[in-house]
Amino acid sequence: MNQMETDFNAKLPRLFRQLIAFIGVGAVATAVDYAVFLGVFFFFGIDPILAALAGYAAGGMISYSLTRKHVFKSERSHRSAVLRFMAVMAGGFLLTGYAMRIFVDGLQLAPIVARILTYGVVLVFNFLTHRFFTFGR
Repeated sequence: MNQMETDFNAKLPRLFRQLIAFIGVGAVATAVDYAVFLGVFFFFGIDPILAALAGYAAGGMISYSLTRKHVFKSERSHRSAVLRFMAVMAGGFLLTGYAMRIFVDGLQLAPIVARILTYGVVLVFNFLTHRFFTFGR
């Protein structure tokens, strides 16, 4: 890291830096998630809720190492963190399924709109639980 990056990072509050890094990692995981969702939904004609769950699982596989390394820089052991991460991912998986069911079946939203709204709901859940539970001290 060069001096300018160090000075810039020192001026930003830690929570803000974590949030920005979390959004960046989330963008990568979300791109994978959405690609899988679209592929499974449009090309294979799978139910949009199941397609969303497949996408969430694919994005989650990418998310762990990036989140651990670039967002929270955890001192927690890999074994402990990965078990906690899997617990949070299971919660996010259920939340994805329920949110999609509410948006698609309950509110009759288009599956793509429902998936975008679901991202927002799960983003808040994932950030808070990873910050305080998975990678927290």
